[in-house]
Amino acid sequence: MAVPLLSINPENHLTFRGPFNEVVTSVLTLTNITANKVCFKVKTTAPRRYCVRPNSGLIDGGGTVEVSIMLQPFQYDPNERNNHKFMVQSMVLAADKESESLEDIWKGAEPGSVVDKKLKCQFELPPEAPTSAPAAAPAAAAAPSTQIDQTFIASHAPAPEVQKANDKLEVLMKENANLKKRVAEARQVAPAEQSYHNAAYYIIFVIIGWLIAKFLI
Repeated sequence: MAVPLLSINPENHLTFRGPFNEVVTSVLTLTNITANKVCFKVKTTAPRRYCVRPNSGLIDGGGTVEVSIMLQPFQYDPNERNNHKFMVQSMVLAADKESESLEDIWKGAEPGSVVDKKLKCQFELPPEAPTSAPAAAPAAAAAPSTQIDQTFIASHAPAPEVQKANDKLEVLMKENANLKKRVAEARQVAPAEQSYHNAAYYIIFVIIGWLIAKFLI
């Protein structure tokens, strides 16, 4: 088993406390417990969900680096199982590698020289506010809030004059609707009555003409 090079705090779990509708940050503290320069790298199983700054670097002997791990906003479901994990890798920087970039140093790492430390992630919601006041003082302080709510409701209740006006307006609207219905029915009946009157006038004219012709003849 490889000898630890870093003291990692927290040691086993990264805790993220909600609400999770905004970025939530957890700080990982890395302390070099050796006299040598140590390279470190932070990896995660969910890279799209976290932003890690810095995600790699160098720590001098006895030095400390704080790594900010930022959980991006998401819809939290307490019933969903959380399998997110992080791994901190570390190794001693060889003297002949100090001029190389970190990327090249990690690419050229010798087997067995890298120390791995895994951490699990856990999500927590803030505690719910107490539903009742245990002492008399908080209860007294809550009284104005109740009064404000009652005042708000009362200020929006309809006055008697307003209610009467609404009732009268409703009656007028019903009468207007009935009047429109009667006018429409009258318009439908009018053409039929007009045709009836025209036919009656025609018959009368025929009878008068017949009588005149009879008397003249």
